[in-house]
Amino acid sequence: MLSLTGIPKYFFEQMSTQSPWVSATGIWYAYFGAQNQAGDNMSHVLTLTGADAYGNDSLFTTLDNGVSLTHRCTVNVDVHASCEHEVAIERMLGVQIKAGTTLQERGQSIFITGHGNAAYQGICEAGETFSAFVSAPGDSVSILEGYISVVATPI
Repeated sequence: MLSLTGIPKYFFEQMSTQSPWVSATGIWYAYFGAQNQAGDNMSHVLTLTGADAYGNDSLFTTLDNGVSLTHRCTVNVDVHASCEHEVAIERMLGVQIKAGTTLQERGQSIFITGHGNAAYQGICEAGETFSAFVSAPGDSVSILEGYISVVATPI
């Protein structure tokens, strides 16, 4: 058994098992309900509702249809959606990243049996924004439900 005699009390008071907020991970998420987007081979950002954050919520600024980072972070973005399914038309789901005036589409996946999952991970700078998008050739995309989540850790 170890004896703690001789160790100043302030040593233990200074120790903490919690990381400081500046290095803590945060998660932001939002849902999308039923909505129709045009099927014109263009990317259409999904309308979001119910945005919230947990953990280090100071990493995020909620926007109308997405989220912006307030610090340089490593991120993991996940998007899931369900849509009305027709085999003949390939509907696409993805993550849209805006850095300044540049739009990038990442993690695109095709809806299979009415379900789509898209993901992106990387290092992003403060001010970059994330949103979910859909695209389809020649028909509308009828989203039934879904969500987007962003897990961020400042670096």
